[in-house]
This record gives sequence, structure tokens and C-alpha cells, in this order.
Amino acid sequence: MRARSWQIAVLVMALAAAACAPSSARPSADPSPVTEPPTSSPTSSPELASPGAGASERAASPSAVPTPSAPTTPPPSLARVVVAERDQIRVRVELQRNPLPAGELSWVKVTVTNRGTGNVTWFHDGCAQLASVYGASVVAWPMGGLHTGQAAMFKTYALGGHIALAPDAHAAIDFVRKDQLSTGALGCADIGMSDTIGPGKHRQQTMWWSGSTTLTRAVPPSGPVTITAYAGYYWRGSKEPSDIVSRAIDLELDAWIIGDAPAPLSPAQAVDAALADPAFAAYLETQTLANGRAEIAWFDAARKVWEIGVMPWYESDPPRIHGVIVDGVTGRIIGPLDRAWDQDTDPFP
Repeated sequence: MRARSWQIAVLVMALAAAACAPSSARPSADPSPVTEPPTSSPTSSPELASPGAGASERAASPSAVPTPSAPTTPPPSLARVVVAERDQIRVRVELQRNPLPAGELSWVKVTVTNRGTGNVTWFHDGCAQLASVYGASVVAWPMGGLHTGQAAMFKTYALGGHIALAPDAHAAIDFVRKDQLSTGALGCADIGMSDTIGPGKHRQQTMWWSGSTTLTRAVPPSGPVTITAYAGYYWRGSKEPSDIVSRAIDLELDAWIIGDAPAPLSPAQAVDAALADPAFAAYLETQTLANGRAEIAWFDAARKVWEIGVMPWYESDPPRIHGVIVDGVTGRIIGPLDRAWDQDTDPFP
């Protein structure tokens, strides 16, 4: 693997962003994927108000928000492998297991094989991934109550939205290198990397899912999840194509997540519980949100609690998170949150 010329590095900053985007926003590669049989037998949500919008409404209690109905058991014989081939390049994606247990590490193996007679250049992003592999739950999380003003802004940003985009109600999961499991959401478009795959040769990579969602570390809801792999970019010969974005292979695999029972609060319900605390609501009024501050909503699976708060980046070194600790099942406020951000174990907000 080697870094290519600076011209390619500049080009990939734009291209790799497409590789990190949802599959619906990517160009279709039309590789006619084929799902292989299993290799083993392992045992609409309410709209969230945008900041400052609408008349004042009281936030719904987490316990009062109905959970969307969902299938209760996974279908039999879920496939663990999906394969697609295009231009004599074969991409194989294999899950360690299917269903995937929430809260546990699970791997995915990506294998790219050159079945042609000439060399293939396999060009990818700065995270050095053969393919981007990610998933989104089919079942939506309860999104809780509507808010206005500071409360609405905090909820929107803490759940991954922004002033022009409501948060997604579906749990997102990512497979990453093992050394990236604690880093949270990543950007990989800074530089382009390339491999040369000779005729009959292959490259293989193992990536890992932490067992929780990427943004909030929440336990995903039990139910179906669509796993997507976006593999590319590639070309044959020495000349790079002008339409590099079209030189990619998409694959999808129907999977299932088995979550905790009883189900913990959704991220939105946990934020609602924090916003109902008068002291935390008063603290929010003193903060200039989304300006030198990170809005935090993180689940601690070991303690089964939510950490909800605000982290001003420049008030201390290291920065501290101020807020409340919320019981992950009942929504009860069980104490204040005031701790330093740990860059070795905490996500990068």
C-alpha cells in the first residue's frame, strides 16, 4: 500500500466523501450481487422540532412514548456472505455471525480478488479500508418529545442533527479497524491510498463492529438491519479514469441485531429525561450551543447509564463534560455529570 501523487490525494478528498455517504447517495455500480447461503447456523417516528421552531410543547416522558412494533425473532438461515463481481473483480463480504449480538464485538472480512489477466489499481481512502462497511437499523427508535429554544437545539445536535437536518431515527453501525473502535465517527478523506492487485491475487481485511452505535454508543434496537459494503475505487492499466466515482461495487446483506431485554432508552428518550431536570435545563440556558462546545449523549453499557451534557472545548485542559447521568432503563436522573473528556476511551465528539 502506498500514497499516490498529490494530485490524486486532492481528488480523493471529494471522492472519499462519497464513500462515507449513505448508499442512497452513491452512484449505482450495478454489480448484480449474489447472496451465498449461510456458512454456519449461529444459534415511523415523530418529527423532531428544529431549534427555535414551533410553539412551546412539554417533552413527553420516555415511558409515555410508544415503541414502534417490530418483528420479535430473526428469520431462519440468515446469510453471512454476499459476493459481487464486476469487470473481473470479485468482492466478498463475510460476517462473523448473523444475527449480530448488540454489545459484543463482531467482525466482517472483506476480500477483493482480481480474476482478470492484468493488474488492478485498488484506490481507497485515508483510513486504508478495502471497503466501507456499515449498517442502518430498519426499525426506528422512539424520538421522544418536541422542544423549543435551547432544549430543541441541544437535542438536535446531541443526536447527530444540525440546524437544517433532523437526527436520524435509525441506529447506525460501522465496521472499522480494531484500533478505531473507541474513536466514534471518523472522517477518512484526507489522503488517497492505493494497492496494486496482480492477476489471480487478492487483498483481504478484517474490520470490527463495537456492538453499539457509532454516534452515541447506544445499544441498537432488536430487529433487522441492512449491512452495506461500498468497495472501490478501481481501474485497470496505468491511466486513471475520469469517472473514478463510477468504478465501485455496492453490496447489501440482510442481517439482524439481537439487543438487550428490556430495551434501554433510545438516545432521544435519554435526552428528554435529561431536559426534564430543572438544573440541567437552567445550565443549558447559559451555554452558546454549537459554538466551541460539543453536545454529548453517550451510553455507558457497563453501567447501563446515559451521560448527557455539554463539553466546552476551551474552558479547561482537558475539557470537561457538564450535565447529568440518566438511568438507561427508567430515565431517572441518578446524579450530576462532571468529568474530564478522555481522548483514549471517549469518542471524538
